[in-house]
Amino acid sequence: MPNPKTALTGRLAGSAMELRDFRFLWAGQAVSAVGDQLFNVAVSLRVLERGGDAGDVGLVIGARMLATVLFALLGGVWADRVPRRRAMILADGFRLVAITVVVLGAFDTATLSLAVMTFLVGSGEAFFRPAYGGLVPSLVPEDRLLSANVWRGSMESAAAVIGPALGGVLVATVGTRVAFAANAATFAVSLLCVLAVTEPPLRRPEARSSILREAKEGLAAVRRVRWTSALLAMTAVQTMLVVAPHMVLLPVITQERFAGPSTYGLVIALFSLSGFVGTIVVGRIRLKRPGTSAMVFNALFTTVPLVLLSPFSLWWVVAGYMIAGFAMMPFNTLLHTALQRQFAPSILGRVSSVDWLCSLALLPLGLALIGPLADAVGRTTVLVTAAVVQLGTALLALTVPGVRDFHQEDEPVLEDAEV
Repeated sequence: MPNPKTALTGRLAGSAMELRDFRFLWAGQAVSAVGDQLFNVAVSLRVLERGGDAGDVGLVIGARMLATVLFALLGGVWADRVPRRRAMILADGFRLVAITVVVLGAFDTATLSLAVMTFLVGSGEAFFRPAYGGLVPSLVPEDRLLSANVWRGSMESAAAVIGPALGGVLVATVGTRVAFAANAATFAVSLLCVLAVTEPPLRRPEARSSILREAKEGLAAVRRVRWTSALLAMTAVQTMLVVAPHMVLLPVITQERFAGPSTYGLVIALFSLSGFVGTIVVGRIRLKRPGTSAMVFNALFTTVPLVLLSPFSLWWVVAGYMIAGFAMMPFNTLLHTALQRQFAPSILGRVSSVDWLCSLALLPLGLALIGPLADAVGRTTVLVTAAVVQLGTALLALTVPGVRDFHQEDEPVLEDAEV
């Protein structure tokens, strides 16, 4: 009879999951990612339970986003100054305390109090993510980085399906407080898993400058590598002019055309599920020009504004979103892998924070403007603009040196020095 353990080991051979420390890190993040999605459901429904309206929900959810934008660069500097494992432990502990306060009955009556709580959770996230982005390459050899990011991307896509569903079930059956308790438990699991990780010593500069100067050094390092600065600028523009219209108009259009919230949930779930499949696929094929392939994947997100522009049927919209989901998660996976290979370990925390900041910074502005803009010039104009921006910026990025290979030979990042 075949030995199941031997069979599993054989299937993981050559994978990042074969490495003990990465397994612990991934397991903790898999649970935490579900908790993050669950949190969004729980806090939104808590606001409504307390008599709030859609504007109050936006205020509370926006507070989390505001914190991540404000503290992302600081989190990157911190991740490059201290052991990343320590930074993650402190961030998880901080978020665990913030959620536990809600479970114990505080922050329970006022929208403003819940906004403060979500701001604190977002602050912890701003310190956790850059440390995570910098820690993975120190645990995983370069030839397994793609595997590590495939596991990360598939986990995040799966969590985007499981988390909201679990949150809805918990709130409906046992209430929002128990849902928050479940979210707190996910941070506890993440904390325990990070504690089990052994972080290799990292070579860091002997002399430290100010926090502001180190943040500027991170920005300058990204700017000097032409392909990274081009792609992060592209990401920022696409977030404001393409992702924001999708987030605002999809629920409106599904409500008008296809009978509401359940249809919206179906589209988002299938988008995430197709992202899971796309991530697995990109991890199993060899790409001669990863940058070119990534930009083709990015351009395929154009299907989203196109199907919203002409929502002939539910399955037409679903098909467009599944194509986009299948493409965008591989794009993110290839980009994260390339950034980890391009930059020195001593600056990866700051690079990760700049990457994350570019993905978020213009989103609040886009979300604020899209509704009034659609009313003023019409949804058709907004969606056509989104399609042109998505496709045009992807094609334009391909003209930048280094983008086709996701590599720049003469990359002048900070030199590592002995601790």
